[in-house]
Amino acid sequence: MDLDERKQKILQAIIQDYITSAEPVGSRTIARKYNLGVSAATIRNEMFDLEMLGYLEQPHTSAGRIPSIKGYRFYVDCLLEPTQISEEEKRFVQSWFHDKMNNVDQIFQSTAKVLSKITHNVTLVMAAQQVSSKLKYIRFLPLDFRRAIMIVVTDSGQIENCIFPKPEDTDVDELNVIAEKLTHYLAGLPVSRINMEMLEQFHESIVGDLELYRLAFRSIHQAFRREQQLYKGGAMELLNKPEFKDVAKAKNLFTMLEEQDVMANLFSDGGQEPQKTVTVRIGEEANLSPINDCSIIEATFKANDVVLGKIAVLGPTRMEYAKIIGLLDFMKQHVTNILEHYHDDT
Repeated sequence: MDLDERKQKILQAIIQDYITSAEPVGSRTIARKYNLGVSAATIRNEMFDLEMLGYLEQPHTSAGRIPSIKGYRFYVDCLLEPTQISEEEKRFVQSWFHDKMNNVDQIFQSTAKVLSKITHNVTLVMAAQQVSSKLKYIRFLPLDFRRAIMIVVTDSGQIENCIFPKPEDTDVDELNVIAEKLTHYLAGLPVSRINMEMLEQFHESIVGDLELYRLAFRSIHQAFRREQQLYKGGAMELLNKPEFKDVAKAKNLFTMLEEQDVMANLFSDGGQEPQKTVTVRIGEEANLSPINDCSIIEATFKANDVVLGKIAVLGPTRMEYAKIIGLLDFMKQHVTNILEHYHDDT
């Protein structure tokens, strides 16, 4: 059943009031605060109908109503108009990124932090592995008697490292000779193309222990073994939300936030609605019990038409959808511009 205009206005007023107050909303509050042109009694009757239709719920301890998942979904899909980011917030974002662009990791981490500061919710940035990145150089650093650290740097500023098991009677200087040879041979090649078969093509120029080079090739793969990297910000912001005053609920959520594989799965695959600018999943739509009382607002960002990752804001279902959707639209374009300019400069 479609909602008539009056029911839509009342539902919108209730949701907007609940987002601000976190308190169940009564008909008198709506009549007093919103100029809907009808009496409190009429609003009360409409609220009862909205509850019967599944758009509102009544907490047992209150005479007021709160939005249901169905109510939020109708609000997001049919009633909401994203708000524009303010000039003050734009300046804050631009100043935050200034001097934080030494490498791609810093850009992604800065994105997570600045969003959490503006939204006061958890922010997640999932950076896709840059399979088109080209190897720039390899270097070894000493760690201890039996191990060294292998550093692999790409042309996009991505830095990966792994522990390299150093054979007996091999010092770091010898390893860096290998690194120089590997750099000379592999520099400029996409990381995704580096494989053990290349070792066969490389063997004629090798002087020394073939096993060391084989181990180095394996270590390059180990350094880039992650297909994606997750950056988080604002987890502590949730403690200030009334929804998470319950210690058990907060503990379950914080435990989940520490599990990277679980958090990575929070992101949608994008296959359903590839043209959609921002996606919103509300409550149980995320299919993860610790966040049944939360919503996730997500956007995808690209550079030079290549998907580089996704940005998501996780917070209570009464989050400021209009503001956050508008902010994500801005941030998506801002981060895309930064990454494209960064790529052009490297």
